[in-house]
Amino acid sequence: MICISGVPGSGKTFLSGKLSEMGFQVEDLNKLARENGCMEGDEVDVDCLSRVVSAMHPDIVEAHYSHLLPCTAAIITEASFDILHQRLRERGYPGSKIEQNLDAAMSNTIFYEALDRLPLTRIMRVNTTNGIDEEKLNTILLFIKKYTL
Repeated sequence: MICISGVPGSGKTFLSGKLSEMGFQVEDLNKLARENGCMEGDEVDVDCLSRVVSAMHPDIVEAHYSHLLPCTAAIITEASFDILHQRLRERGYPGSKIEQNLDAAMSNTIFYEALDRLPLTRIMRVNTTNGIDEEKLNTILLFIKKYTL
């Protein structure tokens, strides 16, 4: 299972949509968590969600915490701080939430959490500041094929 992760506004859902259009089974972990009783308020029970996902065998899962699940490999979406700020502001995030997410991006929190679980060769960082062009998408597809059965 490939896990697409990244701070809010970094392009996870955009990339997941592209991959879904290409025929991959992509699951939104927030939706699965709500539907399967693995979410209380804003908190996700990662162990509960891991059990749900393990029974489903999806190709790809997506959420800002997906890298905490048992992934074969992880794709971490990233964008410039200006673009992240703009995207989060457009979504109506309050200033404190924007700053919290920018801090997480600046400190590479998701990358280091993924690195605690996976070897570096199984982590791909994708910059989505200027979108995802065909060349970048082809590189992502090669990475996915390398780590899926």
